[in-house]
Amino acid sequence: MRSDEEIARALRTIGERAEALDLLAGVAVKRRRRRRRRVRAALAAVCAAALGWGTLVLWPAPPAPVVGTPVTAIDSPLTAIERRWPQAVFTMPERYRPLAAIDATRVLVRAEPGTIEVYDSATGRSRPLATLPDQPRQLAANGEWVAWMSGREVAFVPVRGGKVIRTGPVEGENVDRMELVGDRLVWSAPLDGVWRLDLPAGVIERVPGSAGLQLAAWPWATDEPLHLRGNPTRLVNLETGRTVTITPARGVEGLRCGSTWCLGVRDGAAVVQRTDGGQARVRPELRGRTGYPYRDRFFVGSAVYDTRAGVLVPIEPPDGKWSSGPGVISWAARDGEVRVVNLAAVPPGRY
Repeated sequence: MRSDEEIARALRTIGERAEALDLLAGVAVKRRRRRRRRVRAALAAVCAAALGWGTLVLWPAPPAPVVGTPVTAIDSPLTAIERRWPQAVFTMPERYRPLAAIDATRVLVRAEPGTIEVYDSATGRSRPLATLPDQPRQLAANGEWVAWMSGREVAFVPVRGGKVIRTGPVEGENVDRMELVGDRLVWSAPLDGVWRLDLPAGVIERVPGSAGLQLAAWPWATDEPLHLRGNPTRLVNLETGRTVTITPARGVEGLRCGSTWCLGVRDGAAVVQRTDGGQARVRPELRGRTGYPYRDRFFVGSAVYDTRAGVLVPIEPPDGKWSSGPGVISWAARDGEVRVVNLAAVPPGRY
């Protein structure tokens, strides 16, 4: 049984995490006010439940695409990111909104009215997968499956197409991480550890040894604190039990880590470091971002930082506005279509 104090701390953390993603100055104040109202209402409901007024299940607001801070466009017809990774950049029709990378040529997109589709940049064609009645709270995709959470259900469908399968109730309060690994779906929540579901016909169960941990990148999880300025102390391999100590670089706070790389803050500037505290580098372009690298390699802010190559590549959309999802970055092209960067298509080696 969780105490009122633990639940309240988790709610404050979820609100703060969501607020940290709001980088457009013009809308940040309004969004903060809405979130504060939601959190106050949720806390009041927790108190009501504690006093015997009813039972409450709390879920965070549906995630929206992350919109980047304005940056200065360059005169060249190609942006820096297009020049460095030309094989990872393509254009799609404006009716699509990229949601997540699947592999080097396929991305998951949302189309109107409310359908999710697989778009193949090699052929320029898309294929419908499912119709969503509302915006999913969490979504994940790999080469085999697409999965999402809606209400207290988890739904999934094969990437090749087929029937949508739904199961529930979802275990874990305020789920904020989800990942597909082969035929396994895993997720975590600030209060309830890591959960798994083997697709397509498995049973939802808590991963042994995951109490108090949050998913970093399967099979790794961290003891990430609820306080945004706190640092985790360890990574745990939930398959082998191996534990790795996380060491903050000098003065770094608020570390959020993948299996190898972390992002934190020192004196107001973003710092990228390895989990052992080594190779710490100040990267102001990543300030205000959550520290979970895509494929334990890419951090995305007003630029993309590739930890493997040690390069920082600015994002330079024509109007200074862009959106991102797991492995994808997109912006409106001058001709009205959508320009997309698929980070899954970036070559694996140094260059």
